[in-house]
Amino acid sequence: MKIKAFSDISVTVSAHESLNSSKRVISCGELLNDPLESILKDMQSQGVSHVRRISIRRDGQLLDTKHLILTFSSAKLPYYIKAGYMRLYVRSYIPNPLRCFKCQRFGHCKTSCRGTLACARCAEMDHDSSQCTAAEKCVNCKDAHTFFSRNCSAWKLEKEIITTKIKNKYPIPKPGHLLNIKLLHLL
Repeated sequence: MKIKAFSDISVTVSAHESLNSSKRVISCGELLNDPLESILKDMQSQGVSHVRRISIRRDGQLLDTKHLILTFSSAKLPYYIKAGYMRLYVRSYIPNPLRCFKCQRFGHCKTSCRGTLACARCAEMDHDSSQCTAAEKCVNCKDAHTFFSRNCSAWKLEKEIITTKIKNKYPIPKPGHLLNIKLLHLL
């Protein structure tokens, strides 16, 4: 848009970063050692605006994988993308649930949290998990594991909700509608 002022107020118009883009995943072992800047440069002509490599933690070390998250700056997404001589199929990116590292709940982050500090290890209030030696207890499901465990039933449910939303192309719900999605999922 070319608008510079509204009445006598100066304005700047720009596209919304997350609403006007979408993320997809490709997997390619041949790109494992290529720098991300080089991959992005090669794919920009196909609508890719950002590239991020998925990493995993093994034995305390962060390791790169062959999986890349591509951000497309278009609503129309390709079924495949070309990388040199290769044709790589693009699939949905399903992120992990958003976690708060203050109250240890799902659905928001620490910067927007209105809850109280909770320990990620024992679920007790008003102390940090870095020095905690108490028995493990999850804030969300009350089982005997830490908040960040992938075995948590609450984490698994949140992940399934996100997967269902993405695969069925549901819009992002308002907070009150999240319960309805959870209930529909259980039917």
